[in-house]
Amino acid sequence: MFTVAIDELKLVSSFDESKIDRKASIEVQGLWLQGCAFGGSRLTDIQGKASEIINLPSCYISWISDKEADPYPSGVVETPLYHNMDREKLLCTLKIFNQGEASTRIISGVALFLNGSE
Repeated sequence: MFTVAIDELKLVSSFDESKIDRKASIEVQGLWLQGCAFGGSRLTDIQGKASEIINLPSCYISWISDKEADPYPSGVVETPLYHNMDREKLLCTLKIFNQGEASTRIISGVALFLNGSE
């Protein structure tokens, strides 16, 4: 059995299941997004009239060795994941694949939620 010390692990995530080892990951369903749009597997700019909060497809999350390559070596945004929309309980931060400038997402207050209702 292969073991790694907890301080030698990093959290990775992807909406594209081929980017994460499915045997060592969890599938999280029912995430909600606020602050930008979502284009299949990445964050995108809001185009036209859009909902304030959108339901996302399954996200795959895994702890991997910090020596392993990230699913997306660049073009990601550190995105907070909160318990609900009041943003009082931060659960973790996920690196989400992004189209465009990361600063745009940060300024718009992009965030993920487990519970999309107030």
